[in-house]
Amino acid sequence: MKRVKEITDYGYKVAGRSNFVIVAPHAGGDDLNTNGLARLLARRLHASLVVNRKYFKSTNKKAGGNPAQVEDFNRLSWNNKKQRYSWKNKAPAMEQFFVDIGKYCDAARKVSKEGKAVVLYMHSLKPSHVAMDIGVGLREKGGAFCFHGSARSGYSCTGVVTIPITKLKQLKNQLAPVFEDVYNMELAIGRKYPSWSRRVAVQWHKAEGRDDYAIQFEINNNLKNNIQKVRSLSGLLAKTLQQIFL
Repeated sequence: MKRVKEITDYGYKVAGRSNFVIVAPHAGGDDLNTNGLARLLARRLHASLVVNRKYFKSTNKKAGGNPAQVEDFNRLSWNNKKQRYSWKNKAPAMEQFFVDIGKYCDAARKVSKEGKAVVLYMHSLKPSHVAMDIGVGLREKGGAFCFHGSARSGYSCTGVVTIPITKLKQLKNQLAPVFEDVYNMELAIGRKYPSWSRRVAVQWHKAEGRDDYAIQFEINNNLKNNIQKVRSLSGLLAKTLQQIFL
């Protein structure tokens, strides 16, 4: 089945035929090579793909000359009074971005053996000893599988865990040895980005009552600074994810 790329107000989208949905919120210039990694991973997983290629964060060097294109697609607005997300102060294209993600998740759920869409948000991590930081609403606190939830965030935070702990353990058990042996780097769980705030995109899948599986992958820029590394990484992630998520 031929994959058809549809141009949108935020960038582009591609319908898939599996239980996976790949999302790149910062491919407009904030995160290095997430567009390429997202595309390759989506092909390997036969996944739907939603990519922001037009908007960037206020910290981007292009922001001053293009104020109409300043929008952080990973930072949502939550209305505490109405207990729902608010889009009135966001770019219309950002709301459409999440509408499209939701539609692809609905389709992905129908072909999943578990009845769950698996949504993967691709981001960048500055070069360090950490290969990948996985955000699912938890922060590691030492030990093999010990975590803090959002109640221990130190500030008002009501995010929840976005995948089952058993699957998180599988991810760590399968990926951590490869990153250590091949790259001499660590796999972290929410060490810098726990994704436990409702204002982060992965939490939209829970706060909206969708109950999709959602994961934020913060990936070291050194692992995707050329096409060979991007291909290798996409192959590793695809193989691992297919084994864990039916």
